[in-house]
Amino acid sequence: MKSLSQFSFLKVGLLGLVVFWTWLGVVGNPFRNYTEVESNPAGTPNLSGPQELCIVFGAVIGTFSGGGDPGIDVYYWEILDPQGNLLIERSGGAQFQSINYSFHETGIYTIKLRVRRNAAFIYQDQLRVTVKNGPELVILPDYLICGEDPTLITALDPDDPNLSNFVVTWKNQAGQIVSNSNALSVTQEGFYYFTVTSNTGGCEVNGNTYAGPSLDFSLTVSNSSSCKGSEVTLSTDTPLSGDWFLIRPGSTTRENLGGGFQILLEKEDLQTVGTYQAIFSANDPNYPGCKSTRKINFEINETPAIQITTLEKPDNCSFPNGQIQLNNLVGLDSLIVEELGQKWSNLPSGSNQILSNLPPQMYTIIAYTSGCKYVRLYDLETKQPPLNNSSTPTIIPPQVSIQAETCGATGANPGTLSLDFTQGNVTGEYRILAEGVGLIQQGVITDQSKVNLNVPGGMYFLELKIDGCTYPVEPIDIPKKPQVDFSVPSEISICEVFDLFPDTNQELTFTLTYPDLSTQTLDSGEAFSLTMEGAYEIIAVPQDPNSELCPKTQAFTARLSNSFSFEAELLEEDCFGNQIFHVKLDGVPENEVSIRWFNQDGTIVGRGVQYFSSFTGPHSLVVQPLRSGYCPSVPFDFIIEQPVLSVEVNFVAEKICPDPGFASIEMSTNRDDAIRAIEWIFFDDAGNRRDLPQYSGQRTIQTSEPGNYEAVVYNRIGCEIGRNFTKLEKSTLLAEPALDNQYGVCVKNQKGPAIDPGSFASYRWYLEGNLVSEAPIFMPSEVGNYTLEVVTQDGCSFAGAFSTYDLCFFEYKMPDAMILDDPTRKFDVWINQGITEAELFIINRQGQLIYYQEMVENPETGPAFSWDGYAFGKPAIVGTYAVVLKVSNSAYGFSQKVTQSLLVIQ
Repeated sequence: MKSLSQFSFLKVGLLGLVVFWTWLGVVGNPFRNYTEVESNPAGTPNLSGPQELCIVFGAVIGTFSGGGDPGIDVYYWEILDPQGNLLIERSGGAQFQSINYSFHETGIYTIKLRVRRNAAFIYQDQLRVTVKNGPELVILPDYLICGEDPTLITALDPDDPNLSNFVVTWKNQAGQIVSNSNALSVTQEGFYYFTVTSNTGGCEVNGNTYAGPSLDFSLTVSNSSSCKGSEVTLSTDTPLSGDWFLIRPGSTTRENLGGGFQILLEKEDLQTVGTYQAIFSANDPNYPGCKSTRKINFEINETPAIQITTLEKPDNCSFPNGQIQLNNLVGLDSLIVEELGQKWSNLPSGSNQILSNLPPQMYTIIAYTSGCKYVRLYDLETKQPPLNNSSTPTIIPPQVSIQAETCGATGANPGTLSLDFTQGNVTGEYRILAEGVGLIQQGVITDQSKVNLNVPGGMYFLELKIDGCTYPVEPIDIPKKPQVDFSVPSEISICEVFDLFPDTNQELTFTLTYPDLSTQTLDSGEAFSLTMEGAYEIIAVPQDPNSELCPKTQAFTARLSNSFSFEAELLEEDCFGNQIFHVKLDGVPENEVSIRWFNQDGTIVGRGVQYFSSFTGPHSLVVQPLRSGYCPSVPFDFIIEQPVLSVEVNFVAEKICPDPGFASIEMSTNRDDAIRAIEWIFFDDAGNRRDLPQYSGQRTIQTSEPGNYEAVVYNRIGCEIGRNFTKLEKSTLLAEPALDNQYGVCVKNQKGPAIDPGSFASYRWYLEGNLVSEAPIFMPSEVGNYTLEVVTQDGCSFAGAFSTYDLCFFEYKMPDAMILDDPTRKFDVWINQGITEAELFIINRQGQLIYYQEMVENPETGPAFSWDGYAFGKPAIVGTYAVVLKVSNSAYGFSQKVTQSLLVIQ
């Protein structure tokens, strides 16, 4: 065990006493649930809470519960003052199953509650609460515990003649009842909660106090759960000088570890598996004879068990035919053989690993399990006698000499390991290994006959490989040289000047090197005055010139704190507007300052590190240094803002359309800046609830499922501050735009049909992808491909397409000759679709009309006119005839006539 450092430092905490009807927390926190509220059958709403409250120290907090099922119920609370005025109105889910309210005036208040389950209100009730002045308390905010001596804490004045009218119940920090008396004797540090009730059933008062040592510090352990063979460092979070003790597993005896700022327990000190308890005790000069004591536990666990079996030894020092088996007797997270670079993971107990083709040498086996690391060295030796051949090198062990560590000017110098190869110069490599650690040092030997190695004191194994041949592993012991024992803190905070007393029980001479490289030499018990910040180095040597102890050097740093700063910082707040502030200090510890909290009237409202207030408005904080007038401070003004406890939640909801098959719901509030989290809940029309975690945090969601959607919003500390729900429906306006596939237009006259696709909220007409109109009725005038996009009154989008052709463009096809009675050579006339009226005239050479036909309907696939070559019931005379074709489209004012000749052949 080693004392690493020691430093005298004071840290006294001051806690303010606050009394409420019920607590909502642990460890001095009036916000979390510490209250006992009458239980109700699961799922049944029931308004419960105190019917009488007593004001103590100016305020009392009442807790009221609504019962029910907090997983699905929504609670609506109202609190009215004695005049019937509304004081608060809150609503929400699980976090509002219970509410707290701080009462500051006497009178009869009304608590109202309604409970909504899913979409229906299932409960409502109200409770009348009488608030009056409570009993006088004498309990202090803080009590000292000195060492193991008990401390008496008292709730009510023991000389009060009415004391017998009250019953006091005490609970510890775990909520266990520890006493039913007015006074409580305690030895355990922590918060103690008390309840004062009247024998006549009147007021009930709840509060707490803190009992603990005068010095405010905590113990730390480098690892709360370590493996056997590990080192453990014990220290305080504040540099204190005191005594350390250790209680080992299965024992009640305190073992004195000595003094120091921190203690190093080496692996040799921790060979027993189990729970250890470390105890630290320090003196407080402000309270002579009152030791501050704290304890901390840590575990030492058994290391992983590995069985290593040699299945085959290598034939000789250079032949790699060795074989070993690794059997883990417990489950392992991983198993590593460093020299082979092999690793296995997640090995169950009883697993076997066989390693073959191994040369003789030392192998490092590393196992990990449950955070424990186990390092084992295994020497795979050659057969005895070895099976050498003509190529096997001859082993000529070197002469080994060892020199112990020696004392240097600043500490212990490493020892020396010398190797003398009597056969002359050799080439190879060496390794120095330590059990439980593995490789310490390695290197190569190049054409050398002598090798000198600097090795710190300790027990090692030496492995040599010369000319490809592994020599037998040799244990070596480098004797350690003891050093002087002293300690100093690793970091010091200086406010103008700090007197440093190096901690030691030996007669030593110290030489301190300051940051400016100047030096000062003092003996044990004398103080170094530190005024500079920076890096320091201190060297201690024994005053006895014949001492066998070596010097020891330690480095530390110092920070100069000529001034300090402070501010009020919000530490915690609850969902009902209550807030706890604390002093944030920079440059000075809490125990060295006097703290005062003031309201806007200049009245002191708090004296501790923490300040609880349900009042808003301007405040100020004043921090004055104790015993250090040279560190100035100025008031810090701050405002306790009115917290945002409720917001309005509104929705803009679409309707579900066939395409794309889903709709959006957009949520907004009147204070979006106060929102930090959003939760969505679904209710079907039957009232069944389903949480929607996939939408958490989203202000806009998309869904394809109709029903009722509820959004719940939370502030930055997770308090519900608003909720609302909206109904999402499928659209019933499903008619698509009424369009024909094709329309005729008159490009020449810029005319076309008036297309009415039906009634919609908006229209967008596109020609070849370009927007040409947003009118409900559209008259196309160009030839091309059109697209119509419409939106219904429900916001659903539909689309249709059509094409147009030119009605005012005349195109025809007719032959200029025909053969009578030949069906393949008959006279057919084809015209384009834009023609709605047409006439055909055939005239002989004498000007006589021999054939006339009027088009009844323009066919889409056949000829508009067809003549078989007969006139007046007889075949026409062979010869040339005149053909007149007259066409028109009266709707667009278009007409045209075509004349040509026709040769009739027999």
